[in-house]
Amino acid sequence: MLKLLGDELIGHDRLAVFELVKNSYDADATVVDVTLALDAKPPAITVNDNGTGMSAGTIETAWLEIGTDSKRRATTRQRSAMGRLPLGEKGVGRLAVQKLGEKVTLTTRQAGQPEYEFSINWGQLIDSARYLGDGLHVSVEENSTPKVFTAGSGTRVVITGLHREQWSRRDIRDLYRLITSLSNPFDAAKSFEVNLHLPGREEEIEGLPTLQQMLDAAVWNFEFTLDESGMLTWAYAFTPPRFKGLKAREAHDVEKLQLLEPDEDELPVEAGRMRQKRDDRIFLVPDDLKGIGPISGRFHAFHRRDEILKASGAPQQLKKWLDNQTGVRVYRDNIRVFNYGEPGEDWLGLDARRINRPAGKLGTQSVIAQIGLSLVSSSSLKEKTNREGFDDNEAFQRLKRIVLSIFDRFHREHAGDRAEIDKALKGEQETPPPVQVALERLETLGKQRGIEKEVKPILQSIQQELKTFREVMVSSGMAGINLALIFHEIVHSIDRVQRKLQGTADPDDIRREVDHLRKLLDTFKPLLQRDPPRKVTVEDLVERASGMHEDRFQRHGVVFSNWTTDPDRKHSFTQVLPRGLMVAALSNVIDNAIYWTRFRKELDGRKEPGAILVLSHWDDETGGLIAVVDNGPGFQLPRDQFGRPFHSTRAGGMGLGLFYCKTVMDSIGGKLEVIDAADLRDTIDLPEAYDGAAIVFSFKNEK
Repeated sequence: MLKLLGDELIGHDRLAVFELVKNSYDADATVVDVTLALDAKPPAITVNDNGTGMSAGTIETAWLEIGTDSKRRATTRQRSAMGRLPLGEKGVGRLAVQKLGEKVTLTTRQAGQPEYEFSINWGQLIDSARYLGDGLHVSVEENSTPKVFTAGSGTRVVITGLHREQWSRRDIRDLYRLITSLSNPFDAAKSFEVNLHLPGREEEIEGLPTLQQMLDAAVWNFEFTLDESGMLTWAYAFTPPRFKGLKAREAHDVEKLQLLEPDEDELPVEAGRMRQKRDDRIFLVPDDLKGIGPISGRFHAFHRRDEILKASGAPQQLKKWLDNQTGVRVYRDNIRVFNYGEPGEDWLGLDARRINRPAGKLGTQSVIAQIGLSLVSSSSLKEKTNREGFDDNEAFQRLKRIVLSIFDRFHREHAGDRAEIDKALKGEQETPPPVQVALERLETLGKQRGIEKEVKPILQSIQQELKTFREVMVSSGMAGINLALIFHEIVHSIDRVQRKLQGTADPDDIRREVDHLRKLLDTFKPLLQRDPPRKVTVEDLVERASGMHEDRFQRHGVVFSNWTTDPDRKHSFTQVLPRGLMVAALSNVIDNAIYWTRFRKELDGRKEPGAILVLSHWDDETGGLIAVVDNGPGFQLPRDQFGRPFHSTRAGGMGLGLFYCKTVMDSIGGKLEVIDAADLRDTIDLPEAYDGAAIVFSFKNEK
């Protein structure tokens, strides 16, 4: 059992080194030197710090006692002289030395006190007794004349009898990458520094780019602090290379954080109860940060196209280095929490979310990101015993949602600049979201999970449906719309299935998710069935579109008024058009109006309810119009970005709704525009309460 605790509790050698370095942090060390002496005789790994050292009593009652609570007792869990709280909690991290080698020699000294030393041969120690209770003896010696710490204090751990004496060039570089990331690289005070020494093999890390060299090649930079009241302070910088006239840009603001809607499968389930109801709040509130505390961080994002990297002066070596350095890391009190940000560890699901919007979102291999937490304030985030992340509890789910919401704010700010780079690279052509690629990946993951026979036929059926939809779009004059732009909900469902397949979900759960995806397609089918133009009244269009949201009006307390059916205010007219497409367009705009009226009410703390008005108007010369007017904050984007895909100020928004509406109106010879509600009063007598935006659908005069 003792051997298992040391050898198998820690995931790999690099984490074992990290556990020893954490002990140095707890001892108030400012510098830790890790030496990998593979050519020495015998080969050894040494961890040497300048911390406070240990007394004989501490060695006996803490280091040599398994599972001690010396760092987590309320009476001892106090800040050190340097203001640090102990990182260790479970009292088993010191056994990590067994992961590295058979023998450990520890030398330690407190300032002005004797130096102590002891050695443990794990094989001999374990064989010396059958049970822990029989007594496993370790002899601690006092060095009358200090051997190591002749002045000052500190602790040195030397591990020999290494379980792995042969380290490849890649192993060395991986360890170097890990060591340089143990302490927060953005800690300006450099209060804790970890160095790696490789006697005889220094050339194996020569030429590797420094962190600053990598950051100099970043195209987008975003720095933020989120205080405990929920206010987000951020600064953004677009720093493109000299490439086809791209211009730098900076922005900053202080605002309430808009929250992304949580995924249904990520909502917490209380014991013995049903899954909790989705939280419909738009903004973060202080309770969301309970047990998490304030959050700070930096995002440095890269454009990985060769043309941009070359223009940045970034060598090919930097591109390879990014493959191992990118990711979203978490630091508590400037010490890293593993294994967040390691290659292949996508704790936020950024890669899966990128399927939805590849041209607008960033995957893990495009960002070097740091999330900073306070150890004392984040008490609800508990590290797993194997040191590979936090327990997946309710507080951790809240942390993920908050950090993803901050990422979303960054995505929305960088969208316009990203579009400029894409335009410079390939002109106006849009890169279509790879729906086909996503489906093929699902098929591969299904095969890996052993449920290919069940999943493959359904995916093939979905592919056939997509092909049919595409044909319908062409025949209806809408070939200019990419399929995934209309049905982003379909791709979102693919995301969910993929995340489950990448995890350890039950195969039956996967089958249900894929079946849900199939049913989702069925619900959209009526909108893209061959929908020949027909004569419809404005009243019919508005009633069908608004009817889709009746429950939401009531749930969110939004007052909805429909003047198209009011005898005293109605302006009735008919049009010949595809009814399904037009109803979907109106529904999209009403959905946006619901969100933005709620947005303003929460943001300003208004007592007045959200209000939406739909009206029609007819003019014999210019034709008819339908307007959706609200009392929200007004249109948030620059007017020249109206109707452009992937431009949105709404949390989680993709900017596809208005793009869809604009394309529908273009296809029938109409027009879609956005104006201030006040401007509509030049034509229509509107109540003053409607002071937000007005989305106007204009139709040609068919008389």
